[in-house]
Amino acid sequence: MSLTDEDIALLEHVHDVAGGDPNERVDLQSAPLGSRPLQAAKRRLLGAGLIELASISDDVKITQFGLDAVTELRIRRSNGPARTAALRLYLIRWLYDSYLNDGRLTSTSEFLTSDRCRFAGQAFSEREVSRTVGYLDAAGLIDGVRIDQTDHLLRPCLTSKGVDCAESEKSVSEFLNPTPPASTTFNVRINGSQNVAVGTQSNFSQTNGSNIDPAALAQLAHFANVAREGLASYGMDADQQVEVSQIADDLEAEATSDTPDRGRLRRLNDRLVEALSPAAGSALGGIVVALGQQAAVAIGS
Repeated sequence: MSLTDEDIALLEHVHDVAGGDPNERVDLQSAPLGSRPLQAAKRRLLGAGLIELASISDDVKITQFGLDAVTELRIRRSNGPARTAALRLYLIRWLYDSYLNDGRLTSTSEFLTSDRCRFAGQAFSEREVSRTVGYLDAAGLIDGVRIDQTDHLLRPCLTSKGVDCAESEKSVSEFLNPTPPASTTFNVRINGSQNVAVGTQSNFSQTNGSNIDPAALAQLAHFANVAREGLASYGMDADQQVEVSQIADDLEAEATSDTPDRGRLRRLNDRLVEALSPAAGSALGGIVVALGQQAAVAIGS
């Protein structure tokens, strides 16, 4: 399942108060959320298996799955290239929203208070945003008025090139530096989670003439393989297992074909995530679904 900012804040609060100890009880009354967001976030975290009730009161404990999730979240936040790539794309999409709605923005500083100014549940800093504004401006993707060497642009907007970037469904880097349309053999090694059975390594090699990032194809093939291998552990009925197996076969076949289709890959990946949804509440099922969500981001970038 996808976590909201409130979910992430509550999960990290439980983690930090417990000192990363799954046996430590945490009273949620001290959580930095209002009563309504607190109860909604609590229900979602319980449903996802990230925390568990420790008593009949508000006391909870973080599960091993929750500990792993916080570790992964914080590793992701510290990934500078991933943060930068996400921020560039989020800023482009923020300006594109304004372009579609004929909006008139006053300054790129307004992005700092938008709901797009977050990565893995954490707000981007003003320094990160101003640096990205400068990069996109220099790349010819955005335009605006700069006064007295300020870090932000007044009356910002996308250039025609910026609109093309937003509509390309590519990352900014991929848009600015497209891969030559040639058939090339790629070899990619994917490492899964070390905490569950998905931690096996798989080698992926194919000839790809579709100009799709080979790492994204590797993620999709890995997700399909892991989804299929974990069938016996999900607690799903026979019909649900058959559906998961069939979709996983189709997804893996498409991801490893010579000319994979991006649209079909997205549809099959979404169908497989949906087919696995009955198992999302279990630790293993939740991790496998998360693999599918990560693969969806990769093929959609």
